[in-house]
Amino acid sequence: MSKASKTTVNLDTAARLDIICRKGDTFTLALDFGKEMPTSGWAMDVRETDTSATAIIEDTSFSYTVTNGTETNSKLTVQAVATVMAAIDSGLFVYDLQNTDNSTVKTYLFGTFKVNEDVTLV
Repeated sequence: MSKASKTTVNLDTAARLDIICRKGDTFTLALDFGKEMPTSGWAMDVRETDTSATAIIEDTSFSYTVTNGTETNSKLTVQAVATVMAAIDSGLFVYDLQNTDNSTVKTYLFGTFKVNEDVTLV
């Protein structure tokens, strides 16, 4: 009698990237995933916890710019203006970055989102 072997399939391909930024500063995150990226359908929410019903920063507060070039020059830039970042209390939060391309939803990144206090707020 042969033993059945245990097999696992991991469909969670999201990478962990913890972000530290400063309250009141313009937020700019430039990413190179090493391949051509979808040009629309990006969303990033920042929440108090992964089960929080409301976002601290909603995806509409961020802008998403994709520059597709060769595989190593394709970049996604996520930005939030300083006034959006000034309205957030400092603290430790969570986020994820997703893309919806047609009906396919894919989470690319997740992790902590730490906002450090700032002294000078413009």
